[in-house]
Order: sequence, then C-alpha cells, then structure tokens
Amino acid sequence: MFIVIPQIIMIYINWNDLNIVMETGSTLLTILLAALKSIVWIFNRKNLEFFIEFMLTDYWKIIETNVFEYLQEYAIYAKNITKGYFISMCNALLFFFSLPIIEILTKNENLNNFTIKNFPFAASYPIIFYKFPFYEIAYISQILATSICCLMMLAIDSLIATALLHTCGHFTVLKENLKNLDTYIYDLTNLKTNSKHINKNLYEIKTQIIYIIKHHQLVLWFCDNMEKNFHLILFLQAITSSLIICFVGFQISIALTERSKFLESLSHLIVSLFQLLLFCFPGDILIRQSFNISIAAYSIQWYQLPTFIKDEICMIILRSQRPSFITAGKLYIMHLENFTAILSTAFSYFMMLQSFNTEA
Repeated sequence: MFIVIPQIIMIYINWNDLNIVMETGSTLLTILLAALKSIVWIFNRKNLEFFIEFMLTDYWKIIETNVFEYLQEYAIYAKNITKGYFISMCNALLFFFSLPIIEILTKNENLNNFTIKNFPFAASYPIIFYKFPFYEIAYISQILATSICCLMMLAIDSLIATALLHTCGHFTVLKENLKNLDTYIYDLTNLKTNSKHINKNLYEIKTQIIYIIKHHQLVLWFCDNMEKNFHLILFLQAITSSLIICFVGFQISIALTERSKFLESLSHLIVSLFQLLLFCFPGDILIRQSFNISIAAYSIQWYQLPTFIKDEICMIILRSQRPSFITAGKLYIMHLENFTAILSTAFSYFMMLQSFNTEA
C-alpha cells in the first residue's frame, strides 16, 4: 500500500509541485499521528488510568530498599530521554516558527506583497490571508495547533518510554535479588548436616524465592498490560514513521541550497528519528533484561538446594527464556532491528522519489 501511494502522487503532479506535496504530506502525517494517538488514548482511557496509577504507586513500593538504586537508575535514564525528546521538539518548533518571520524581515521587497510571506507549515490559503491581520491570525493558529499536537505526542510517547525503562529497572532488581541468593546458598552448603541452623537458612531461602516469584509475576503482568494498551499506538507510529522519514529526507535532499528549508527539514527529521528510537531502544533493553533473568537464575548454585526449592528455580529459568517485549499492532516487535527495518523501508521510498527526480 505504501509503495502505491508515492506512485499515485508521481502520476498526478509535476516535479515543481512535488516538493510542496512532500512538505505538506510530512506535516499532515505528523498532525494525523498525534490525533490518532489521542483518539486511541481517549477510547482506552479507563484502562490507562488504572495502568498509570499503578505505575506511579504500587509499582514502586514493591522494591526493597537495598536494591532500590537499580530501579532509580532507570528512572533517571527515562527522565533524561524525556528531556532529550522535549528539547528536540522545542528545537524543531523554534525553527518552524521563527524562520518565516526572519525571511520576511531580511528581504528587501515590500512587506505588503503577499508572495514573500510564508507560514510555518505549507498551506493553501486565499490571497487575503497573506495580508494584515489575517496573516498574523493564521500564523498564530498554526503555532497553537502544532504546539498542542507536540504536547500530546510528548505526553503519550514519554509515558510509553518511561513505562518500558521502568520495567527494565524491575528486571534488573530481580536479577540482583537472584544473585543475592548465592550468599544464603553458600552459607547453607557450609553448615554441618545436623546443624540446627539448616532449617532456618532454608526458610530464609524459601522466603526470598517466594518474593522473587511474586515480583517476577507482577512485572510480567505489567508487560502484558503495556502490550495491551500500547500496541495500537506503536502500530500507528511504525506505519507513519517510514513515510515521514522518507518525505522529510527528500525535502532535505532538494533543499541543500536553501538554508531555512534545510534547517526546518533537518530538525523535523531529528524529531522523527528520536520519536521512533524512543520506543525501539527501550524495547530492545526490555528484551535483553527480561531474558537475563534466566541467566542470573541459572548462574546461582541452585543445584545445591533441596528438590522442593530447586524446582521453583527451574520454573523461573524456563519462564525467563521467553523474553518480554512490546509489539506494533502485534505484528512487529519493537527493538533496534525493527528500527533499522523501518529506516530501510523509508530509504526505499526515498530512492524511488529520487529516481523520479532524475527522470524529470
């Protein structure tokens, strides 16, 4: 379907209009993506309210003090990624909002000439909208509409990335708790056969394993809820990202001599790449950290334990060999391999547009 769309565009427009179509198309896709994400969020708001409340309260309280630093490390990581995403968005908006005004102020032509006035985003308005005060009204309306869309995407995308990294922190805590079992097992193996401390030590090991299993089940439940609540949003993201990256990349390739257009397109491309990486990179960490539970469980001296405890460790190992992940529409797993696949698709579209440019 996405190969047919660029071909249809090529058939019905000439080369002079193609740049405008690419610019308008990338903008409309970005706004449409924000709107669709919001619609999905609204229809699923009851489940998401419970999900967010749980993540902000009980999901933190189950961590013991001695291993809380591992969860806090990923929380700081999520905070820094959110800041980077916010800065990249502000940078893009700054270029889009300021460059048209700078162009007007630096040109020597009469400012009443509507032909030299541009808007932050390409749009087709009646001639009267290029004169005072309609030009200013339309300009401000574009700023407000775009800012609202960016805030919606920032809130939704940051929440998903934070939930993913928060869960990675929980898997790290589980891994450390499993490693700590080795201390109890070492003490158990050094005790004499008839020592009265053996039962006490076994009870402590059993208690720790029960806690680890409950924690592990809770984290797996949280992963299932992430997949249930976010898979449709990620599907929309994966579909539109390939087209947006293609369109914006094409704008950059034909605007190398126009500084303002080049800066606008480059800032838009950075945001688009960051937005996609915001899901794929934490998704990749989630897969590795969830699988590392099986490695951590297998690395301890579980074979020294009695059978009734050994079986529980084996169950943890078996379950952890199937890593947790989130998908885009239950079709594509969100990890770095999928990130490169989307870039490859976008590059294919880009080369098709470039070939049309050569033929024209």
